Amino acid sequence: MASLTWQRPRGSSEGKRRHLARSSDDGRAGAYKVKSPSSGMMAVSAGGGPLEVDAAYPLADVTEMPHINFIRFRGLGDSLLEEEEEEVEEVPYFDASMSSTYTAYLGKTATLTCVVHAARSDKSVSWIRGRDLRILTVGGYTYTTDLRFEALHQKASSEWTLRIKSVQLRDQGSYECQITTKPIRTFNVFLKVVEPTVEVIGAPDIYVNTASMINLTCVVNHAPYPPEAITWFHGNQTISYTSKRGGVSVVEERGETTTSILLLQNARASDSGAFTCQPEGMESAQVTLHVLDGRWLENNV
Repeated sequence: MASLTWQRPRGSSEGKRRHLARSSDDGRAGAYKVKSPSSGMMAVSAGGGPLEVDAAYPLADVTEMPHINFIRFRGLGDSLLEEEEEEVEEVPYFDASMSSTYTAYLGKTATLTCVVHAARSDKSVSWIRGRDLRILTVGGYTYTTDLRFEALHQKASSEWTLRIKSVQLRDQGSYECQITTKPIRTFNVFLKVVEPTVEVIGAPDIYVNTASMINLTCVVNHAPYPPEAITWFHGNQTISYTSKRGGVSVVEERGETTTSILLLQNARASDSGAFTCQPEGMESAQVTLHVLDGRWLENNV
């Protein structure tokens, strides 16, 4: 309980009174008011005393004010005070850098990653398939009998991954990463499944003149990686650089799109027929070559 002491200064001729207010022993602030009925002048001590107030008139009354604690402070030594802030629980949220589209190659593995910060538990994030709203994973657990689907998550990690092995065309579509909050938060991604394609430009039929240069171009698109080898066939025979025909060359360019260009010099009638482009481990593509002589041109021009 705060103490209040009145003292008359020694040698005072003006009848001054001295008000001494001290804070309580427990360190909590007390507040006191000294008020003059004639002028309404007031002096207040909010603790931390002693505080001395000189008044040049008789003081009518002293009123103890109630303890006011608008902001709680924590003392660090005698002179440093810090405001004690209330802790606010952080709401889980998706990482802004997450991708909303993924591409997977037919027969390969697709990996969909959801990044969630401030998740309340490892089981608070799920993956759901959009076309049938089927729950695929919860936390690090898989909830489907399709063994191609697998949940990947390490404890305390911010990443929840859905892995799909041996991707099929029917796996294409939307998938939803869901955070178990109120209300539920979701992030939608779209998985595109691409099938490698092989084609010969100009197929199904290409016409060339006798004695001209034969140029057959095979293009491989949407392959997860460039084929290790591309083989050309004429009928059932493999075309090689050492064949008796001679004048054979192949130019290849590898990358996201791989091309193989077969060049045959001095076209002749025996070159007519089916040519097949066969990338290793992929479907083949075919074209039929027609070598024309002058008489055919005269009759068809």
